[in-house]
Amino acid sequence: MGVDELATPFAKLYFSDEMISKYEPLVTAIQLMNETDGEDEEVKKDYEIHYRRFKEFEWCSNWNGKKYDIVFYGVSGYTGYLMMSYLKRVALKKTPEDFTFAFAGRTPSKVYELLAREFGGTKWENTEVLQMSYDDVFSIIDLVKSARVIVNVAGPYMLTQGEIMVDACVHMGVHYCDISGEVPWTLRLLDLHNKAMDNGVHIIPSSASAGGFPDLGMFMISQKMKADYGEDLRKGICYQSGGGAGAGS
Repeated sequence: MGVDELATPFAKLYFSDEMISKYEPLVTAIQLMNETDGEDEEVKKDYEIHYRRFKEFEWCSNWNGKKYDIVFYGVSGYTGYLMMSYLKRVALKKTPEDFTFAFAGRTPSKVYELLAREFGGTKWENTEVLQMSYDDVFSIIDLVKSARVIVNVAGPYMLTQGEIMVDACVHMGVHYCDISGEVPWTLRLLDLHNKAMDNGVHIIPSSASAGGFPDLGMFMISQKMKADYGEDLRKGICYQSGGGAGAGS
């Protein structure tokens, strides 16, 4: 991996001496590589096996192999309640194709409480609940491995280390969207754009009203300019004055 790739939020957390030290077979393989100057083919082969397992997160994962179409993270807050309610009333009834999903949060007991309140007595009442916290790298890996798409409603994003989850999604080929309205935080995600493109990952921050309405406004302006002047809009500029991270919900 290049230096720039190791400087991203999740990479700094995972590809560290502390994490490597927890995988003893890789530590031993590195020591033997140093002792043999990398010239022993058996030692080299053993090192490559363990480095691949480390790089692909195989050695540390407790993932049970289940893959959900969508994992909703941060659902125990007010926004999570609104999302669960909408899923039950509208999305799950009107979506023409069935999709699999799980709920997730830092505190599973709170998620279970909301799940029982919103989905009790329905066919979704036993929806799986996953746990993840940003101070537990293994839980991040397990959560991201469990999803094809992650919907993150746990804000404020500038204060919750949300970019670690986004970066983990980029590394593991999982699509990501959130409801952030925090423009400075969204700007930070641009650092992950090229890697996401290379891995075929879509990152869609600010996909709720706080981001959606400005996007629609810009789209309508571009249409008006094209109609009036016959030219495509090439750039949109956002100005920020004051403000900061939201208080959360």
